[in-house]
Amino acid sequence: MKRFVFEAFPALPRHVYLPFLHELRMTWRRLGTGPARRKFKDARGLRINVGCGPCGKVGWTNIDIDDFPGVDCFWDCRKSLPFPDNSVKCIFTEHFVEHLDYNEEIPCFVSDCHRVLEPGGVIRIIVPDGAKYLHGYSQGGWEELAKIRPLRDGLTDAHFGSKYNTRMELVNVVFRQYFEHKFAWDYETMEFVLRKSGFSGIYLRAFGESMMDGLAIDMPERASESLYVEGVK
Repeated sequence: MKRFVFEAFPALPRHVYLPFLHELRMTWRRLGTGPARRKFKDARGLRINVGCGPCGKVGWTNIDIDDFPGVDCFWDCRKSLPFPDNSVKCIFTEHFVEHLDYNEEIPCFVSDCHRVLEPGGVIRIIVPDGAKYLHGYSQGGWEELAKIRPLRDGLTDAHFGSKYNTRMELVNVVFRQYFEHKFAWDYETMEFVLRKSGFSGIYLRAFGESMMDGLAIDMPERASESLYVEGVK
């Protein structure tokens, strides 16, 4: 597909056609998600792992648009969730929310999370901590940034393999991840968004720390860079 687009429109730069191809792929995949809403129409007490990717967990309803091993629910979560009102005990989502557009998709997603949670249900959101990265950048040099974002020899990103020449290159990869990341988060903004969507108790947490037993299924390798926030319906 990429080769076809490049050959058909050779003047298109990669930053134009790659997001377009991504949306085409998402549209195609949504055609296969119809049965999900019927599957869960009578569900209660669910624990859902949103945007799980290849990291699905046993005992959870693992939801993703890609058909990774362990995915129980094939769905595009950017605008809605396929669960009834008050049917979900808890929601876990790690390094997914930063992929959503702040103005169009975040209000839909967070409001729908509130809708499906049962009263007293908890959402745990984990994203790259924008404030942590900005603080690391402002210290000058690479020492503080390397504590947040693991770097191999030669200033090579341990996660993506990118080689950095300047600190701002690293910050842009984190905040933009080429075209995939849509918004850089801090606690103040996450609290505002959750409260606006109806969540009452909103708490800053740490890696492995949660108000609900079994909810902190966090990836250790992302702990140094992550912001952990929980909200209660």
